[in-house]
Amino acid sequence: MSYQYIERTTQSLGTQISTVEQSISGQQWDIAQRKLKETQQRWDKNKIWWTILLDHQEIDKIELSLSRLDKYVETQNLPLSLGEASTLELLINHISETEKFTLENIL
Repeated sequence: MSYQYIERTTQSLGTQISTVEQSISGQQWDIAQRKLKETQQRWDKNKIWWTILLDHQEIDKIELSLSRLDKYVETQNLPLSLGEASTLELLINHISETEKFTLENIL
């Protein structure tokens, strides 16, 4: 149950972050801000359960990345926004990968 929840929520968050990244690439800053706000709201809902299931350091890294991305988008800083969106996507995907039940993750 817990892995399925993590996998489903990471996919959903990854998709939302990708949408934010596309808006940033097109320099559609208003859309990027709106989509990022939606992503942050979804994150806040998921974070409650993630704190029970996951390492808190991973959650803290995502929180910091979301906060930086918010400021970069707010100031319309294209290179930093794109870089941070990419970092955030990597952090989210990393959680899904590390929670998989594989021999590599067990050893």
